[in-house]
Amino acid sequence: MSAILAVETSTLIASVALVRDGTVVLARESGVNTHSETLLALIDECLGAGDLTLGELTTIAVGAGPGSFTGLRIGMATVKGLCFAVDTPLTPVSSLAALAYDAQPHCAADSVIASVLDARRKEIFVGLFARKGERLVSIAEEQVLAPNALPELLVRELSDSQRSRLVLVGDGAGKYAELLAGLGTLLGKAPQTPTASAVAFLAQDLPPVDVLASAKPTYVRLPEAELKFPDGNTGGTFSMQGRPSRTKAAAERKPGK
Repeated sequence: MSAILAVETSTLIASVALVRDGTVVLARESGVNTHSETLLALIDECLGAGDLTLGELTTIAVGAGPGSFTGLRIGMATVKGLCFAVDTPLTPVSSLAALAYDAQPHCAADSVIASVLDARRKEIFVGLFARKGERLVSIAEEQVLAPNALPELLVRELSDSQRSRLVLVGDGAGKYAELLAGLGTLLGKAPQTPTASAVAFLAQDLPPVDVLASAKPTYVRLPEAELKFPDGNTGGTFSMQGRPSRTKAAAERKPGK
């Protein structure tokens, strides 16, 4: 028996699914402010629907990003803890690939799929995928860029024939639909954020990783803290830089003063 529990937290949609022997037992989604509020409850619900324990799973799959920094950290930390506790393998999956996986039934077999997620800060996360037999393969490095830079990326990475077969999917494609008009067909019927079911199905063809050594989110761009403080932030934002510390001032104070 194959049993895969999958978690996807790259957006503000918490998605958890249990897939057993290639069939979705239960898939649950919930809009969240923070994934820590609902994630464990959704996991428990899916396991209960399959009457399974964590130790009986073949693997736990996780959407590794790119996406929300906080969401990815919560999702990865949660599944790493579960895997470590019961010695279950962990399989990270590209969240952009999961988005493309769900788009396949809504487009032609020879389509090139551009997964486009809203990255905020007036940017988008982009991944380009195509089918190779029964498999979905990446045909360009996943990256973050301004929406108006997408045409240049497509010219650089795709042939004329591939661009003529391009479809775009994701909340980023929807948000910037007017700006991206003419680049390809916008898939409005497909899921606009990655689903845990897609993560589970993609995980079937991927090797698990060492939970402690190798499992980490795929951020693509630097976290906001590193952008603001590229040289570090010693002492914190409100550090005492330029002023003597209280302990130093106390040591220098003369007795009786």
